[in-house]
Amino acid sequence: MENGKNMSGEELYELYLGGDDAAFESFVAMYEDELARFINGMLRDSREAQHLTVETFSQLILNKKKFAGGSSIKTYLFAIGKNIALRHIKKRGKEQHISYEEIAEKAHDESGTPGDIVERRESRHLLHNAILKLKEDHRVVLTLIYFEDMSYMQAGRFMGKSETQIRGLAHRAKAALKKELEGSGHSWT
Repeated sequence: MENGKNMSGEELYELYLGGDDAAFESFVAMYEDELARFINGMLRDSREAQHLTVETFSQLILNKKKFAGGSSIKTYLFAIGKNIALRHIKKRGKEQHISYEEIAEKAHDESGTPGDIVERRESRHLLHNAILKLKEDHRVVLTLIYFEDMSYMQAGRFMGKSETQIRGLAHRAKAALKKELEGSGHSWT
């Protein structure tokens, strides 16, 4: 295998299917942390999310002939992870939640004056709380597009909707988020 760091997930997976186990190790390294954060967002249990992340990769190994290439390998992998997490939630008998704790991680800019830092922290906290109040579809679409950097097409495949439906859903989700923020007495630019 050539340097796996310069290869796409699809290329690494193809090499793995051809018998290159090192390619699968690089594939796992490429997606493991992001997948674990995604699953943790659904479970709100980082330890259990790690277990289900391993189970997701295991399912990919066990069912390696099922990936037909109709979507990106990342979308396919996240769909497996989502289904495993939903089954786990159902077993637990708890309602699905998507955490936005990673908002603070991804937007963790601590530069500037102390006043700037406090203001950014307060803004992240307000955004986090407002997103948690949205309907599930709105939370999911915002997470996929803005925090997981999926395209509208990838998010559509993941959610079982067309790209046009996702664009509309994302538009409504942003409007609902803006309304929620304004309703709490804060303006958001």
